[in-house]
Amino acid sequence: MSRKKIAGWLVPSFLVFVPLVAFLVSGQWRKELVTEYEQTPTARSPRTAEEGSSPAQGETPPDDTVKKLVRTWNQGKVENIASLFAADGTLIIPTGTSIQSRSEIEKTIAEKRSSLLKETTLSNTVDEIARPDAETAIVKGTYQLEGIKILGFSTSATGFYVLRQIKQEGRWLISRAEVNRGNKD
Repeated sequence: MSRKKIAGWLVPSFLVFVPLVAFLVSGQWRKELVTEYEQTPTARSPRTAEEGSSPAQGETPPDDTVKKLVRTWNQGKVENIASLFAADGTLIIPTGTSIQSRSEIEKTIAEKRSSLLKETTLSNTVDEIARPDAETAIVKGTYQLEGIKILGFSTSATGFYVLRQIKQEGRWLISRAEVNRGNKD
């Protein structure tokens, strides 16, 4: 199996972006999956998840979930990554594999994090945030997962992600995370 193929399924496995997201990653952007509300982003310039944002009147912004994901991935706290997902959340890795439910996401991330993705570091940018309504957000961006160990060699993987989030009890949770390899174009 080539390094490229191995890095491809590994990255998504963690990206959940990794951290989860951060986690796993695939192919070209599928325009048929873009819904009407995803086509109306708010005007924001690209930034990293570590950069601040200005929430409206004390509200936690949707991209705060991404910041937590990156921080938690880099701390190696698998159970905390899974807690960022809705109970019935979905993680789609680059190979197209769909992982359903918070418990399965936690199990998959734990497996990947304990092997090839053990010493990885996740970084990202948030490129776009759309708010179709008060309880839904779409966060799009890019990621880089460094430190993937394959046969003694260290490599990295880059790609893009789309996090669909829902607000439950005042907290943004990931309802669907799509992690992809390569460029959006």
